[in-house]
Amino acid sequence: MDKLRLAIVGCGGMGHRHLYGLAELHRAGLSRFELVGACDPVQDNAESLAQQASDLLGVRPTVVSNMAGLEALDVQAVDITTTPRYHHALGVEALERGWHAMIEKPVGLTVRAANVIQAAAAKTNRIVSVAENYRRDPINRLGKA
Repeated sequence: MDKLRLAIVGCGGMGHRHLYGLAELHRAGLSRFELVGACDPVQDNAESLAQQASDLLGVRPTVVSNMAGLEALDVQAVDITTTPRYHHALGVEALERGWHAMIEKPVGLTVRAANVIQAAAAKTNRIVSVAENYRRDPINRLGKA
């Protein structure tokens, strides 16, 4: 199976956390992703994540400052880890560009924003997922038992 060409959009603290998760999948031989892009308007953030990716994954992703810059990289999916106020706008933009999107929580700041993302996913026939890490936390699973 070919690996999905992925870019991390938002290369601050949360972007690095998601990179560590990708690195764990890579180390375990379970990665279905090829990290090809690090996207952040703050160049230092994107460069930092790209260097960390090089150290952890052995490949340095291309650094770009905006989503348009990812077009040349043949991105298939993005992992959006920006400040929450940008989640829905970037999510819709990614979907409209034909990319699948994983969006860090909250998916949108309002129900309306979340509905806009859902509608864009349906219109473009692309997958959207939300990074709800605590749903799988053992203490939360215990509470549901």
